[in-house]
Amino acid sequence: MMRTEVVTSRPAVAPGLLLAASKDPDAKLVFLAGADDGNGTQLAVKVPVTSCAGAAVEAEGRALVALRRLPLDRELAATVPRLVRMVRWEQLPVLVTTAVPGRSMRVAYHEWRHTARPRLVARDLELAGGWLNRLQYCTERAPEPCGWAQETLDGLRGRWDGHPDLPAAVLRLQDAARRLEPLSLPVTAVHGDYWFGNVLVDHGRVSGVVDWEAGQDRGCPLRDLARFALSYALYLDRHTSLGRPVAGHRGLRRVGFGAGIAYGLLGTGWFAAGIRDFLGDGLARLGGPRSAWYATALTGIGEVAVQANQDAFAEDHLRLLARLPEDRAAR
Repeated sequence: MMRTEVVTSRPAVAPGLLLAASKDPDAKLVFLAGADDGNGTQLAVKVPVTSCAGAAVEAEGRALVALRRLPLDRELAATVPRLVRMVRWEQLPVLVTTAVPGRSMRVAYHEWRHTARPRLVARDLELAGGWLNRLQYCTERAPEPCGWAQETLDGLRGRWDGHPDLPAAVLRLQDAARRLEPLSLPVTAVHGDYWFGNVLVDHGRVSGVVDWEAGQDRGCPLRDLARFALSYALYLDRHTSLGRPVAGHRGLRRVGFGAGIAYGLLGTGWFAAGIRDFLGDGLARLGGPRSAWYATALTGIGEVAVQANQDAFAEDHLRLLARLPEDRAAR
């Protein structure tokens, strides 16, 4: 059970550092500060700006409590923030957790030509896949039929009813559901937003994974697998001018939203091979067929279209899903 303290006077402010200030509809401020117990522990304090953000903060607190009840090994547990307390200030919840060390993988990702170098990309995928495999191994429960694609399909119809791209997107997810529903996969803990910006790295290892607002102690493990692969491909063209070729990726140009994802899923070069292997290897570790990698990716795109809190970002994923092929022969 998660306890919430009510703060009735202005809390003392310890020296700290503002780590993040998001501009999303559920915007939050994140501070890094020292603990008040004198032992030098670093704390992360997440302060919501809106009531919507407050609900997300409370969800993260519940997820962190649920995770600590699972049989995480010591090394894995050290990468997950620990809930210290939840306080309520001016009608909004404030989450206080231990801080995990490391530098966001996002920093290296956006360094000059990082994603143009096969060795560096392969290392990122290896680190992310290794941590995810450890989480799934430690938390797996008995296999269940995979209903993720059908759930995503239902959510897509609900959010985008009447949208001109919905019929084409539905066809893609129906095909994905036919491929994934026969699978029986272990139920595991799920991060829910496992993209490279939430992965911290230190001395060549994953030292922390943060932002568990969408976390679950039991869910479909394909969700995290797809989210990381898709987000890693999405921003390949971020530093390229519109219409120009993307360095290190033959045949990829910045031509609109999702070009990197389409390139990663449909291309023939080293990057596309790496994305397919990341998805296929993850499926194989879970006891599923490597050939279901494309259905997993399509469902992951659909899930973002359902869940993203920015309407424009969600709609971009809907349109991307609608224009991708229904089927993709596995390589």
